[in-house]
Amino acid sequence: MARWDGIYEFVQVVEHHSFTEAAKTLNMSTSQVSKLISRLEDRLGTRLLLRTTRSLALTDEGQQFYRRSKHAIDTFEKAEEDLALSRNEPRGNLKVNISGSFQERFLVPILANFTKQFPRLHVQLDFTDAQPDLVKESYDLSVAYGELKSSTLVARKLADNFNYLVASPDYLAAHGTPDSLEALNQHNCLVGVDSLWYLSNGEETVQIQPEGNWRSDNGAALLSAARCGLGIASLPFFSVMEDISQGNLTQVLPEWSQYPQPVWIMYPQQRHLPIKVRLFIDYLMEELNKIVL
Repeated sequence: MARWDGIYEFVQVVEHHSFTEAAKTLNMSTSQVSKLISRLEDRLGTRLLLRTTRSLALTDEGQQFYRRSKHAIDTFEKAEEDLALSRNEPRGNLKVNISGSFQERFLVPILANFTKQFPRLHVQLDFTDAQPDLVKESYDLSVAYGELKSSTLVARKLADNFNYLVASPDYLAAHGTPDSLEALNQHNCLVGVDSLWYLSNGEETVQIQPEGNWRSDNGAALLSAARCGLGIASLPFFSVMEDISQGNLTQVLPEWSQYPQPVWIMYPQQRHLPIKVRLFIDYLMEELNKIVL
């Protein structure tokens, strides 16, 4: 048995609180991971994990071994990353999550161009409408917009987003175009994740509670419903710019679109930020600075 056999698998199980989730991350079967850790325990002559069908806990010896194993793995990975940086060549896996509709207009092309520069980097890009648990789901970083909830993540502001109120020309032809915020009460509003709309004209900010017969936590679904003429939606300007220019959507009450929502890049707190993450953040900031948001 090689000296390192089972140690990396053990650390992954501890950090995922699950043999099954660790096995998915490692691209192994759960039985393989379990067997390697059992062999590690036999070699060390001590029990590291207390396992039942419903729970998983570290023994005192396991806690001590985890801390030292984690430190050793981090040190080794940092040495590899420093070597890669000296060649300006990040490698390995970069797992990115993007929340909301920010990805379509800006981030996908930026990430694709970044990947082209570093062919030894393997990128996994996932889209969600809710912020995931980056640590539990093994994401290197995430991009999302809106107000941040309390989090142990490191967050850096990338830009400001503005929402537009939009509707299709067919909807407005059939129901009229609202000329005031109060007039929105007479219209079918398409409601997303946020139950309140925050609107500003640059001098005052108001919040309204939209009402309508369509609710979805998916930005693409709201956009599609607006295109189909179902009602008025509040959507990020970068996701509707093309539809507006092509005449598929019309901006409603444009003077009330000046409420900024920050766009964030987030990553787990680490003593040493991986080179691949550091380089991507720098590249992303540089590219976004070229875009007038």
